[in-house]
Amino acid sequence: MKENIPMWAPEGGRATYHLSSALFLRLIGLVYLFAFISFGIQITGLVGESGILPAGEFLAQVESNNRQADEPMVLGWRLPTLAWLSTSDQFLSGLCTAGAVLSLALMLGVVPLPILCLLWLFYVSLIWIGQTFLSFQWDILLVEAGFLAIWMAPSAWRSRFFGDFHPPWMAIWLVWWLLFRLLLESGLVKLTWDDPYPPGALGPNGNAWEELTALVYHYWTQPLPLASSWWMAKLPLWIHKASVVGLFLIEIGLPFCIFGPRRCRRLAFVGFTFLMVLIASTGNYNFFNLLTVVLAVMLLDDGIWPRRFRHRLSATESPLAPKAMPTGTRGLLLTAFAVLVVVLSVPQLWQSFSPPSQRSPSLERRLGISQFFLVNNYGLFRKMTETRPEIVIEGSRDGIEWQAYVFRWKPGELSHRPGFTGPHQPRLDWQMWFEALNLERAHAVSGSVDRRRLSPWFRSFIGRLYEAEPAVLELLDKDPFGGEAPSQIRISLYQYRFTTAAEKSASGHWWHRQLVWRSR
Repeated sequence: MKENIPMWAPEGGRATYHLSSALFLRLIGLVYLFAFISFGIQITGLVGESGILPAGEFLAQVESNNRQADEPMVLGWRLPTLAWLSTSDQFLSGLCTAGAVLSLALMLGVVPLPILCLLWLFYVSLIWIGQTFLSFQWDILLVEAGFLAIWMAPSAWRSRFFGDFHPPWMAIWLVWWLLFRLLLESGLVKLTWDDPYPPGALGPNGNAWEELTALVYHYWTQPLPLASSWWMAKLPLWIHKASVVGLFLIEIGLPFCIFGPRRCRRLAFVGFTFLMVLIASTGNYNFFNLLTVVLAVMLLDDGIWPRRFRHRLSATESPLAPKAMPTGTRGLLLTAFAVLVVVLSVPQLWQSFSPPSQRSPSLERRLGISQFFLVNNYGLFRKMTETRPEIVIEGSRDGIEWQAYVFRWKPGELSHRPGFTGPHQPRLDWQMWFEALNLERAHAVSGSVDRRRLSPWFRSFIGRLYEAEPAVLELLDKDPFGGEAPSQIRISLYQYRFTTAAEKSASGHWWHRQLVWRSR
């Protein structure tokens, strides 16, 4: 007679993932909540009617280009966003508010399947109208993870930790496959990066990752450091090099444990979580670290949870338990989607082994479905910047006395202690980091910075400062003119670095800077 194996599967049986899948869905709701609230409090100033990059103007340009195209497309397919209905400040803010409310409902387990579909649609809509401000890898990672969560969700009015049947195994494997690609590609791109700029234009030539010196620069050149970053930057060189070796072991070695025995999966969970905690404790990367850990939660089978939970799971295994497995139609759709994911992602993963200049357009783009962000490339921290340019924007009313606009989070005042943003991402501060690199490249090539080299969003931002637009000024920590418009604005490019221990002891400053260029 065949022996009955408990559903939590001890070492002799097959691992199950009842609790992990329930926790996964609720944590996805938590990440969505952070994402919607964070962007919601900035959306008016960034892409509102009087924002830096108004969504209405963007969609109008897309519509105009589509009319002039040889083969016009259905705009809702080409650029999927609910903002086609309206781009008013009220509608855009309402979209974020609705997303936050639905995220809370998902965390409570209320009708998870339709809510996950709506959350995915809402965030895709925001990514498109967010333009450059929502162009980060964790944004598309959330969309891809959120779409996979749809296949994990039970078809029930209320999802309970101990009341649902086991999620589809194919959906679990798809989550594992996403986690595998995220970590492995992030490791590989560090070793295959080729710098398109001439040697010496932006500092030392060579790949700091290959030379194991990347962390010598990372702590003070990353977009938004923490106070702990100042201390980490002071560690000996051998610790920095050893840390890079450990990072490669986690990002390139541990992903293969995902598809091994359960003990290997648990080891991978510990390694990935350890790496994400280290990153989060030494830099501000909003919800990225949390989202990666949420994906890794699906590596934990039911056997790892306390015994009292496992007994409750066994008690729910009865014919009367609410059915949460996919229907026949849903099962067929899941199978078709899994095939699509493999077809699209395997070539992407293969291209991670080659330099970016040798990569061809993705199959997803050639099929015309890349706008839904179903399968994406990843490559976090692929290029380690070895300098820290910073832009300081100053205004004046008389051309003699100049006062600086103060940002909430990015380095500016030398005595300003690097702060912790939590899961919130200050999008303007982040974009200022990229724009500073852009100006540094322009200055390195020509010795000056022409207005034409400024990014469109940055030119628009300066224009809004000239207008003293309230929605944009709210994105800043301090407007030196109290809401009134300046008569002149100038831009200064500085090179920043952390102070030494002696400098900090003498001045109390966290930063030291040197002027590189200033506009007239």
